[in-house]
Amino acid sequence: MKCPRTVSVIIPTYNRAHYLGEAIDSIMNQDIRNCQIEIIVVDDGSTDNTKEVLRKFGNSVRYIYQDNRGVGAARNRGISEATGEWVAFLDSDDRWLPDKLTLQFRILDAFPCHNAIHSEFLIFDETGIITDKGLQSWVSDPSVWENIIWDQIYSRRYESADYGIYRVGASFPIYAGNIFAAHLITNCISNWTMLVRRDCLRKKVRFAENYKINEDYWFSCRLTERCDVLFMDIATAENRGHSGPRISQAGYIEKFKSHSDICNKIYRPSKSLYRPSDQEIDNTYKLLNIMLFKKYLKEGMRSEARKTYDVIRMLDGPSGDRTYFLYCLTLLFPFNLVKDLIALKRFIKNILP
Repeated sequence: MKCPRTVSVIIPTYNRAHYLGEAIDSIMNQDIRNCQIEIIVVDDGSTDNTKEVLRKFGNSVRYIYQDNRGVGAARNRGISEATGEWVAFLDSDDRWLPDKLTLQFRILDAFPCHNAIHSEFLIFDETGIITDKGLQSWVSDPSVWENIIWDQIYSRRYESADYGIYRVGASFPIYAGNIFAAHLITNCISNWTMLVRRDCLRKKVRFAENYKINEDYWFSCRLTERCDVLFMDIATAENRGHSGPRISQAGYIEKFKSHSDICNKIYRPSKSLYRPSDQEIDNTYKLLNIMLFKKYLKEGMRSEARKTYDVIRMLDGPSGDRTYFLYCLTLLFPFNLVKDLIALKRFIKNILP
């Protein structure tokens, strides 16, 4: 009899006791056969009843508590504790679809040279499914790409039907290749849909622990720097949508700062065969700093804006960006013109019928 596969599923959590049970149930309800699943919950300093929720699962769940250090540190702790041949991740407020592991292992069996796979995901809320193309909607950010085209990111495309793999009788696209260069622009992987061989998680392939946002982006870049990946253009997980914007204005500042840091600390020194050119890295770094400069001014952070302006000048500045030069002119005023104009616009919008 064939030895069972072993999968370690890492769930970082912080005060999400009201959702955690659903996440764990979705793992335990996987329809895969001959597979041993190790569930590791890393509690990042919760103050709610997380431990009480986990009692009903008994020895089916490994519970690890640590002082609050952030989601990146929690996932890294889980990686260090994992014993499975394969590693997967799930956020404590999300869920897997029942056939996630079955489909992913069938595809990995069809492509034995690959050691990592991820997929699309659903976004849902209390009213139902919002979209079944969650990754596409996240990646297709107007500030990054107008419209994502997977064929331009991956070097090869296949149909699952050609390998006898279907979901409810329907075929779906499978993409393969290295996407390290594409990751320079944006994160193209959702970690809660990923399944990766633990041997691929070298010491450098970890989540960032010093970022407030984009900790998973660092991980994706480190992984794809050396590793080709498979992508299923079909959902295997459900991401819970929350009210309000996904990223606040202040969140965008952290996003652009961490992205710039990734350019300097991963892409510039990288020896990967898939490394983008120096010109591509410079152009991306410049664009990020321009967007960061504008966000600083919108938030009234003039000191930070001036420092970023100096960085952009060292990069020879942008060409043809009229709005950038208008933002630069506001630095000549002794007050924060940009923030005042934004406040005025909001005031007028509120008083008009």
